[in-house]
Amino acid sequence: MSGSDWTTLIGSTEEITDAYTTPPRLNACELHYTQIDERGRSATLMLETTELPDKPAPVWAGREYNTVEIYLRFTGVKGLKIDGWEAGIRDAEIIFTPQGSKGVRVSVESAGSQFSFEASESSLIRTRPYLAGKE
Repeated sequence: MSGSDWTTLIGSTEEITDAYTTPPRLNACELHYTQIDERGRSATLMLETTELPDKPAPVWAGREYNTVEIYLRFTGVKGLKIDGWEAGIRDAEIIFTPQGSKGVRVSVESAGSQFSFEASESSLIRTRPYLAGKE
């Protein structure tokens, strides 16, 4: 599932679905952070998007921003596979595929970098708007 319907696979996405009429497309997000916790069998991904909400949260009012960070935590991780880790991973294709009633398979693929895993549960743990500098 690589479109804007990814929120149906991730738990606790109200912060996104309340702010966006159509959630940001996964292919419009860049992967900026990955944390694998082998002790807790979890993985956290931080995605960034320049697709801004049309109904931002009231706490965002008056803030200037052009980018939104989206932190997703996956728990009960198993079957983690990593093949390469190139700088281009930031522009990787991110795919979520349903696995059972609450599970999700996560695949991240770019030239020279791929990783994937299955998680028994997932949730949105944080969003944050900010003003990114122009390159």
